[in-house]
Amino acid sequence: MEGLLLAAELEPLHARLPTEHLGWRFPDATTLVLPLVPAEAGALWIDLRPPSPRVALVAAAGDARGVAHTPFQSQLKARAVGSLERVEQASLDRRFALHFGAGTGFVPSEPVRLEIELTGRHANAVLCDEAGTIKGVLREIGADVNRHRQLRPGLAYRPPPPYTKLDPRTATERELVTALTGVSIARAHTVIDGIGRDLSKAWARDAGLDPRAPLDADTLPRALAALAAVVREPRSALADAAPPGDPAGARLEALHAAARDAARARLEDRRTLLRSRVRDAERAAEAATDAAALRAEADLLLAHAHTLERGASEATLPGFDGADVRLTLDPALDAAGNARRRYERARKREARAERALAHRDEVANDLATVEADLARLDDLGVDELASLAAPARPSTDRRRAPPGLRVRAPHGFEVVIGRSARENDLVTFKVARSDDVWLHAQGYHGAHVVIRTEGREVPFDTVRFAAELAAGHSEAGQSDNVAVDYALRKDVWRSKGMPAGAVHFARQRTVFVTPRRRSEVD
Repeated sequence: MEGLLLAAELEPLHARLPTEHLGWRFPDATTLVLPLVPAEAGALWIDLRPPSPRVALVAAAGDARGVAHTPFQSQLKARAVGSLERVEQASLDRRFALHFGAGTGFVPSEPVRLEIELTGRHANAVLCDEAGTIKGVLREIGADVNRHRQLRPGLAYRPPPPYTKLDPRTATERELVTALTGVSIARAHTVIDGIGRDLSKAWARDAGLDPRAPLDADTLPRALAALAAVVREPRSALADAAPPGDPAGARLEALHAAARDAARARLEDRRTLLRSRVRDAERAAEAATDAAALRAEADLLLAHAHTLERGASEATLPGFDGADVRLTLDPALDAAGNARRRYERARKREARAERALAHRDEVANDLATVEADLARLDDLGVDELASLAAPARPSTDRRRAPPGLRVRAPHGFEVVIGRSARENDLVTFKVARSDDVWLHAQGYHGAHVVIRTEGREVPFDTVRFAAELAAGHSEAGQSDNVAVDYALRKDVWRSKGMPAGAVHFARQRTVFVTPRRRSEVD
C-alpha cells in the first residue's frame, strides 16, 4: 500500500482520537480488525497478506470474530486493550504505529504500541512496550534472514532504515521542479515520497504523459498539476485505474465463500439423510398393510393347528372365505410356533410403521427447513453460515431452555445468572469458558454469575454491573454494601464429593457493591 493512500485512510481516524474500542477481531491469521466505539465510528482493517498488504477504515467490523488464530493475535488481544490514544505514520512511509493506553479491565495491562509495516512481501506487525522492547511479532525475523535487523521478542524494535524524499504535500513548486527535471513519472518514486506503482500510473494517465519519458520544461507543468490532484485525492485518482481494493470487503467475501461452501455441504448431507428418512417412513407405512395379512395367516394356522404336524415345510389350508391358502412353514416349529412368529412379525411391522408415521411430519418439516436454508445461503452472514455448517448437537429435550437468567451488560457483554444449586453448576462448568469472569457474593449462599467475554477484555464497569447482580441474587440481596468475589472461570474448580453449587476458587478479587436484581435492568 502506497504512503499517500495510507495517509488518506488514517486521516479520518485522527479526529476521533483518543477513542475506546470493542476488542480485536481476527477473520484469519493475517488480518487484524479493530472495531471502534461507538460502532458508527467504523472499524480499522489491517490486511497483512504479502505481497499487497492494505489498511482501510470501513463502516463496520462485518462478521469478523474475536477468535485468535495465532499466538501473536492472542498476545494482541491480551495486551492492546486500552484506548487507542494516537496513530503515527512515519512521513509518507508504508509504516505506522497504533499507541494504546493502559488497560483497566479485570486484568490491568501496560500501555503498548503496535507497529505496522506494509512493506510488500515483508509486511509485518510488531507489538512493543513503551520502552520499545518487542513483545510479539507476526512474522519473526532472525539473523539468518536479515543480519542487520532482527524482529524477535525481547529485542529492541528497530524500524526500517530511513530515507530522504520530498513530501509532495508540503514541498514547494521549485523543490518539485528541481527534483523531477529529467526524471520520468515511472521513476518519480525515487525522489517523491508516498508514490508507488499504482499512483504513478494514475498520475501519468491524468497528465496525459508517457510514464517512461523524462520530464522537461514542456511537460513539467502538466505533470505538477496532475501530481497535485493525486496528492489531494489519492483514492479518487485510482477510481478508474486498478484500485487497491477494500480489505474488509475482499476478506469478508473470501470468508463468506468458504462459509457458504461448508454450510452448503452440511445442508446437502442433511437433506440426503432427511429424504432417506421420508422414504423409510413411506416404506414402513406400506409394510404396515402386510401386517394384517400376517395376522390372518396366524389366525388360520391356529384354527387348523390340530390338522398340522411338526416337520412340514408348507401347508394348504381352507381360508375363512372358503378359498385355499398356501402357507410356508418352519419345519422346526409346530402350528402354534409358526403362528407366534407371524404375530411377532406383524407387531414389528406395525410398530415400525407407527414410529415412522409419528415422526413423518417432523422429518418433512426439517426437510422443508433445510431446503429453505439452502435457498437463502447467499443472504446469510458468516456467523449464521458457521452455525448451519456446525454438526447438530444431540439433545434429549429440544425444548429445554439454556440454563441461567440472561442479562445484557454494559459494552454488550452477556451476563448469565444461576437460579439454583444445580443451575449454578451448569452456569459455571457448562456455560462458562476458561477466560470468562466468574462472580459470587462473598460469604453468602447465592447465584453463580458469569460474564461471557468471547475473548474480549472486560471493562471494570461491566464487572461492577455483574457484581451487583451477584449480590442481588444472593442471601445478601437486602443489604446495602455487599462484598462480591470475582475470578477467571479457569481459577474455579469443584472437588469430588462436593454438593451441587459448591466450588473452590483462587486468584480472586473483591468489589463492594449495592445489590441489584435482574428485574431492575430488564
